[in-house]
Amino acid sequence: MEKQIKYLPAEIAAVFSEEAGRLYSDLLENRLKVVLVHPEQGLERYEGQMIRAVESKNPSWYRELYQATPHLKRTRTLKALGRISQVRDLPYRDQRGAVSPYGSYDTRYRELIKERLTEGYEINGSFLAEHPLVATFFQGRQYQEREKNEERLPF
Repeated sequence: MEKQIKYLPAEIAAVFSEEAGRLYSDLLENRLKVVLVHPEQGLERYEGQMIRAVESKNPSWYRELYQATPHLKRTRTLKALGRISQVRDLPYRDQRGAVSPYGSYDTRYRELIKERLTEGYEINGSFLAEHPLVATFFQGRQYQEREKNEERLPF
């Protein structure tokens, strides 16, 4: 979604804002933390040996996005989610080949939120269904856009 959420109907923008707030809190509360621990008895190669172990992980949605997106920055992600939750997200402006176009994080997270709200998502082992109002709104828009495109076709 290249357009800002302020251009969506108020009810839809509010749902986007709430979801961005949830993602923001989730990312703020869950962070990758690796600690040093003693290996289990019998696996020790020398006295005082320590190995790395994961104490806590990033949220699964962030891990997936991080793997799919090169150079994703946590601080920029938090700023984008904060702006979206306050309905102050930035528009996307193509900078002709620039590495990080203005508003690209906001655009990426608007798209993620739209996907989560229209298709549903898994959280803590259970599936959260799509948000009916948002799903209906975007399904209707896609249908209208398809009809407009079909009208333009020469056959």
